[in-house]
Amino acid sequence: MKKVVLYTLGLVVLLAMALLLYLRANEPNVPERTIIAHAGGNIDSLEYTNSREAVEHAIAGGVKFIELDIVISPEGEPLAFHSSEDMIDTIYSCDPPHMSEFTAAPLRGKNGKTYTPLTWREINEIFLAHPDVTFVVDKTDDPVVLEKFFPKLKDRMVVECFSMDRYREVKYAGFKEAMLNEDAVSPCAVIMQDIKHLFNSDEPRVNMIAIGRKTYINDRSMRRFIKLCNIPMAMWSATDQKRADEMFDDMSTLRMVYANEL
Repeated sequence: MKKVVLYTLGLVVLLAMALLLYLRANEPNVPERTIIAHAGGNIDSLEYTNSREAVEHAIAGGVKFIELDIVISPEGEPLAFHSSEDMIDTIYSCDPPHMSEFTAAPLRGKNGKTYTPLTWREINEIFLAHPDVTFVVDKTDDPVVLEKFFPKLKDRMVVECFSMDRYREVKYAGFKEAMLNEDAVSPCAVIMQDIKHLFNSDEPRVNMIAIGRKTYINDRSMRRFIKLCNIPMAMWSATDQKRADEMFDDMSTLRMVYANEL
C-alpha cells in the first residue's frame, strides 16, 4: 500500500512538473537578446560610475535598458552609487553617503575626469526625457520607496528582488517586471511559486532570474535546474557586445545581458 501511495505521489509530481514546464515554455512575455547598460555602462573605460555621462552615452548608443545601483541615503532618498576602485577622491562619511555629501562635488575617476552624480531627481529627468528607455534597478527592491520617488517610471522599471516575498510585492505593485536575484533562487521556492500560479493566476510566477556568469558556470545544480525548468535569465556581466552575443548563443534561456562596453 505504501508503495502505491509513493508511486502515485511521484506520478502527480512528475505530471505537475511537466505541466509547469509546458506553461513556462509557452509564456512569450520575456524579451529576447536584450542588452542592459551595467551601472549605466562604461564611460571613458570606467565601470560603475552610475553617472549622468555614462547613462547619456549608453542612450546615445541606442541602448534601451539602463541599470543603475540605487541605494538609499541616510535621509531616505534614492541615489545612484556603487563603491568602485575606478573612482578616487570620492570619500564619504558613510556608505551609502549623505545626500549633501553626494551632491557637493562631482565624481572623480582614476583617469582624472569628473562625472555628474545622479540623485532621484536627475534620474527622473533623464528617463522622462527618453520614454523608450527602461530603467533597471539594482540594490533597492522596496516597491513603496521606488513608487514614491519614481512614480512616472513605474510602468517601465525592471526591479531586481532579493527575496521571494519582495518579488511578489513588486509584481503585485504593477512594475513593468521583476527579476529574482540568484541569492533568493531555490528550486523549492520557484516550483512552489509556479504551483501557486497554476491554481491562482493572481500569484506571479518567476519569469526572470538575475544571475552572475560565474555563479551559473560554477553552480552545477543551479545550472541544471535553470535548464530543466527553462527559466529565463538576466546575466551579468559581459565586457562588450561581442561577448554578450557569445553568451546568448551558448545559453538557451538567456534573455538579457548586463554589458559594460556598449
